[in-house]
Parts: sequence; structure tokens; C-alpha cells
Amino acid sequence: MRKLMVILLSMILAFTGFSTYVQAQVFSDVNSGDRFYEHMNYLFNEGIIQGYGQDRFEPDQHVTRGQAALMIARALGLETRNRETQFTDVSSQNVASGAVHSATVAGIIQGYGDGTFGPEKPVTRGDMAIFLARAFKLTKEEALPFTDVPMTSSAYASIRKAIAFGIVEGYSDNTFKPNEYVTRKQFSAFLARALHDNLRIPVFACGYNPATHKNPDRQTVNCLITKLARQSEFPIPPEIVKAVATVENGKWQQFKSDGQPNISGDGGIGLMQITNTAGYDVERLKYDLPYNIQTGIEFLINNFKRSDLPKVGDHNPENLESWYFAVMAYNGIKAVNSPFVRETGKRNDDGVEGAYQEKVYQALTTNGLLGKRTHIHSIQMSKDDFIYGQETNNTIQFPTKSFQLTETTSSKELFKTEDDVVASPGARLRMKPNTQSDYIQTNAAVPMKILGASVYDERVNSPNQFVWYPVEAMIGGKKEYGYIASSNIMN
Repeated sequence: MRKLMVILLSMILAFTGFSTYVQAQVFSDVNSGDRFYEHMNYLFNEGIIQGYGQDRFEPDQHVTRGQAALMIARALGLETRNRETQFTDVSSQNVASGAVHSATVAGIIQGYGDGTFGPEKPVTRGDMAIFLARAFKLTKEEALPFTDVPMTSSAYASIRKAIAFGIVEGYSDNTFKPNEYVTRKQFSAFLARALHDNLRIPVFACGYNPATHKNPDRQTVNCLITKLARQSEFPIPPEIVKAVATVENGKWQQFKSDGQPNISGDGGIGLMQITNTAGYDVERLKYDLPYNIQTGIEFLINNFKRSDLPKVGDHNPENLESWYFAVMAYNGIKAVNSPFVRETGKRNDDGVEGAYQEKVYQALTTNGLLGKRTHIHSIQMSKDDFIYGQETNNTIQFPTKSFQLTETTSSKELFKTEDDVVASPGARLRMKPNTQSDYIQTNAAVPMKILGASVYDERVNSPNQFVWYPVEAMIGGKKEYGYIASSNIMN
């Protein structure tokens, strides 16, 4: 009977996914009520972290660089056998020597300029974020909710990545304390979350929980559109998606005031006004804002790839003009969206009655998305390039399959950390990401380096649709740090 109970318990643990949390050893200084109890046990049971003596874990003891290298190496399955290293203070007799070598070769932990590694130096919380971001090759970033992590911090981007992956959290006073030494229990939490999905902190993109079924503030929507566009496997300028959303739903609202989904007279659903629901979850289109945005992005990308639509220039998806016909098709390749009025030959760009895609490109110059107009009017086309009428059921036919143009406008919202950009003459380097903060005036084009992923206006209901990049710049012979609006970037 006892054997049967053991078998049944093992099966239950296996099927519930919590077998990794079963305690293999009882530590006298750790109890089940401790905050990181599961995390510490998980790492111990996996052989990643060890106790002291027979029954102590020492949860509040600081973690050293050598210990961090050893535990990360174990977690990743790197070689940990003792060996000679390149560092003068890590001999082959050091228990962490193999891990130090492996972690260094893997680019996870670096030594110092004097040829030492500092194996006994304590690791800070900021250091740990850097190590884990490198070890697990984290790329996505979330905005920092902490008041004590300036963009000049070496851990700035890594902490943002660790937040996005559900690894780290801060303190109740909205601080992270990046220079505070990390303890064994904190290290256990960080590393266990990186390794195991069930232990991670729930992370909602841009801090928005779709289950609330409420309209987020304007800048949260800005964040969602930007992130979802940037995360697409096929590059699509976030500016295009925002301009489409503006024409479809000027208030950027998924829900009506009574909490019901925003559905138009022609059946368009939500923010992106999705009408073609075949193959999609209609209830999610109604109540899941990120899903609604993602669906709109998919429609635009599928249109961009269509072989029956003309191509503009070199059809580079990072150029805004390249999306002209994909945007047209989002609303429909019908007579009303012809680029020209057939009877007069004039451009069909009236702001109210004009072609859908013309309205979208006009929206690109509103709310600060771009610092100047796009070059769609330089697309070399005429009314004869578009055939429609009763004979085509007012569906546009395209005898010309490719159009050239004199100049293109690249997306300003697809830049990445470490990218070099140039701010336009007269751009203002803001001290905070909002147009009301203090600033440093530039008088000429200024080269800048992007220090992290884009952030959004601190004034949550600001109508501005551009993003802010944290940057480093040389202005007046002095290195300055601040935020530059994407619309003020020239390249």
C-alpha cells in the first residue's frame, strides 16, 4: 500500500508540473513560508546551488562573482571542471575555475582590465541582471518602473530585459537598488525564474492586462502598437500601424464607454476595425486588444506580400512609402481608393473624401509621428496605371506592377540599442521623455547612440504618437544623456 501511495504521489507531481519543486533537503534556516522557498529548492534539487554543512542554506549571504559563474555555468550545462584560466587570481585549484573560464568564453561574465577576475567580490543586483541577460540571450525590453536606474547605468538595458522576461522585480518604494549586493535567496529567485516558466513573474506587454477589458491610456496603446509591430518576424514600421489605427479609430479605443467592444456599422471590430474575421478568434478580436492589434498587423503584412499589388521602389519594408498599396488593400482595392480621380486625373488625396491610403499617409504627419511629410507624391504613377469601372465591378486592376519614386522615408521606430543615429538640427535633447521637460538645444545635426529600447511619453494621455529613445550624445564638447523623439531622427 505504501509503495502504491508513493507511485501515485509521483504521478501527481509529474502531471502537475511541480515535481521540480519537491524539497530534497530540509535546511534549518529556510522554511516553507519564506518568500523564495520554491526558487531555492528548485535550484538545490537541480544541483545548481548547494547548501553549507549539513543543513544550512545561508539565504542572506552575498553571492560572489566566482559563485555566480559556477551557478550560471551549471544552469546552462557549461563545463565546470577545474582548469587553468586567463586570470591571475583564479588558479586551477579554485573550485570555480572551470566555470569562470566557460562563463568568460561565453561572454557572460568579464574580467577586469588588470587581468583579474575578482572571484571573491560580491555581485550587485545590477551585475546579476547583466549576467542573466547575457546568459539567456535576452532581447526584449520593458519600460523601467524604478526611480534609481538612470540610463547611464551599465545595467540599464539588462534590467529592462530582465523585467520583460519576468526575472526581476524591485522594492515597494519603486526602486531596484542596482548597487546593492545580491543575496543567495535573491540570486535563487532570479536564476530560477530564468530557467523555469512557472516561476516567472507574470509580465504584461506595456503593463496592460487584456483581461481587464478596459481601454488603456493613450501612451499604453502607443506602446502596444510599437512593441507588437517591432516583434513581428516580418519588419513593419510601427508608424504605418499607428497611422492606420488613427484613420480606423481616431480615439484609439478598443471598447465603448459601457465596456462593450467597439464595433462599427460595417462590422469592423475594435481598435484596428477588423472586418475579415475568417480564421481568427472573433471573441478575442472583440475583447483582447493586443490580439486585435496583432491581427491588423498580420493583414498589413499579408497585403505587403501580395503578388497582385504593385511594388513601390525597391519594396523595402522599412521604408514607409513601400506600404502604399498594402495600406490601400487594408481598406479595399476599390474605385474609391484609386490614387487618381479618373474623370479629372487629379490626385485623390482630399482629406475627407480622398483615397483611404492617402488619409493614412496624411496621418503620418499628425501627432508628431514624423518630422516631415513622406514622399508618396514622388511615386511616378498616373491615372492610366489604375483600371476600374463597371467592367471590373469597381475593383482596381493594376496593369503596372512596379513604380519608382525619387526619395524614400525610413522608419524612425525600428532602431535598436547601440544603433547610431543623427538628430535633426534644432532637435531638443529632453531630460525626461515628455515635451514639457527640461532640454538641451541642438543647433546642428548631432550624432547620438541609442542606449536602450524606446520608451513612451510620461504624460500618459499625451496625443503624441512618436517614441522616445534614451541616448548619449556629444553636445558642445560634453557628453550628454537624455531622450530624443523618434520624429527628430534624420537617418
